Amino acid sequence: MVRNTECSESSDEEQRYSSSSEEWSESSEDVNEVVEVVEVNGFQILDSQVSQVKAIFEKHPDIASDFNIKNQQLKNAYMGVLLDLIMTLCQSSPKDLTMDNLEKADRTVLDLTKAGLKLHWLREKLDEAFLKKEKKRAIDVRIRELEEQVKKRKLNLSDLESDLKKQKAKALVAETPFDFSDVV
Repeated sequence: MVRNTECSESSDEEQRYSSSSEEWSESSEDVNEVVEVVEVNGFQILDSQVSQVKAIFEKHPDIASDFNIKNQQLKNAYMGVLLDLIMTLCQSSPKDLTMDNLEKADRTVLDLTKAGLKLHWLREKLDEAFLKKEKKRAIDVRIRELEEQVKKRKLNLSDLESDLKKQKAKALVAETPFDFSDVV
C-alpha cells in the first residue's frame, strides 16, 4: 500500500512502486509493506529519495523550469530515471563504469533534456567521466607498453648476465697458471 503525504491529490486506487522497472504502476493487489510517497517540487517520490531530490532542487533550482509534462506518473518516471542515472555515476567505481554504461547514460541525459529537464551540470559530470575513462584507457595502454619493455630488458639483462658469467669463467681459465704437469 502506498501512503501519500504532502500531495495535493489522492488516488482511489493503490499505487505500487515497482523497483525493478523503476516505473509507477497501478495495482489493486494487497501490498504488505507501506511505502511513503512524498511530493517534492511536483514530483511524487519515495520517502527514501526525498533527501536526494531536495538536494538536486537546492543545487539546481531551475532543473524543471522547462519540464511541462502533466502526467504525474510520467513525471515520476522521469525523476526515477534521473535518480538512477545519478546513483549509477556516484556508486560505480570508475573501473566498473564501462564505455557502454557511459554511452547509455549519455543517451539518457539527452532524452531527459529533450523532455525539458535542465541537466547541463549532469552533462558536464558525464563528459568528465568520459574523459577520465579515456585517460584511464590511454594510461593502461602505456602501462602495458612499459611492462613489455621491462620484460624485454629483463630478458636482455638476463642474457647479458649469462654472457658475463661465461666471460668471467673464460677469464679464470686464461688466468690459471700452468701446472707442472702442463709444462713437462
